[in-house]
Amino acid sequence: MPNFMILMTENDNAWEKMPPSEQDRILKLYFAWVDVLKKNNQLRGGEPLGGPGRVLKMAGGKLIDGPFTETKEVLTGFFIVEATDLEAATQIAKGCPALGHGETVVVRPIGHL
Repeated sequence: MPNFMILMTENDNAWEKMPPSEQDRILKLYFAWVDVLKKNNQLRGGEPLGGPGRVLKMAGGKLIDGPFTETKEVLTGFFIVEATDLEAATQIAKGCPALGHGETVVVRPIGHL
């Protein structure tokens, strides 16, 4: 069965702006969601991503080492799930707690299907 990556992004450091009590509430939702994925044998991996990272890109034949001020969307974490197809993986992703606090969720197949 194929694997899919669920990528989560936020804008403008929304997580950091939340009070700790709200962060705790949301983390409990993530733990519950992950427990369901494990129970259904769908979870293959995942991690939150922390701290500021680096952005590299090529422009005009030169390597540019960010940060780039126009980048407001930040990748915050990922999950890898097993599903029969993209539609099934999308249904799994619809339960991702990231959607409940303003993050964007992207579902992509891993490898070439």
